[in-house]
Parts: sequence; structure tokens; C-alpha cells
Amino acid sequence: MYRLFARRFIACVLSISLMGTGILPAVSYAGIIGTQTMIEMEQAGDDRARVESFIEQNNVRDLMLSMGVDPAEVSERLAALTGEELRILNANIDSLPAGGDGVLVVMGILFLILLILEITGVIDIFKKV
Repeated sequence: MYRLFARRFIACVLSISLMGTGILPAVSYAGIIGTQTMIEMEQAGDDRARVESFIEQNNVRDLMLSMGVDPAEVSERLAALTGEELRILNANIDSLPAGGDGVLVVMGILFLILLILEITGVIDIFKKV
């Protein structure tokens, strides 16, 4: 008798629970992601990685510490930037005065000046044997 009651009780509970699953349908949203959206997402990831690698350089980190800026705070603010802000920051990193490519340009110009002065005979840097 106990088994019969247990079977009926379990059957009723399962029936009620199965009816309850059909009442609230699961909602999912699907849509097509455009090519431009994917390119922007990929570009934002590349921009973020480039800015992070720039900030993690030793000379940049030392400069931030000398100004009293906590590197953890910089990382938090970097994570909060939008894709457009990252793109602008990434575009301006090369032109920021951090001694990047400017040193090579100055050395190249100096070498050309010394070479011209050597050819014209004004100075004698490269001694002839």
C-alpha cells in the first residue's frame, strides 16, 4: 500500500513539474553580427594590448611612479576605456614624447651631418690609412 501511494505521489509531482516547464518558455536572443562590429571588437582588443604593453615598459612605469601614479590604478582606468578612446590613445602613443622613435631620427640626422662634413673635408673623423 505504501508503494502504491509513493508511486502515485511521485507521478503527481512529476506531472505538475512537467506542466510548469511549458508555462515559462526560455527566451534567447540571436542575431547576425556584422562584419564592421567584428572588426571593431578585434581592433579594440589589439589597441588594448598595445596600450597595455606600452604602459608596462620599465621607463614608463618608473615615470608614473615618480609622478605618484599607482600602476594598478592605471590598469583599472585602462580597463574602463571605451573602444573609441582606446583607438585615439593608441593612435597617439607613437607621437607622445616618450623617447621612442625620436632618438633614432636624431641619431640618423647626426650621422648624415657628420658624413657630409667628412666628405667635404671640414672634419677628419674617419682617418685614412
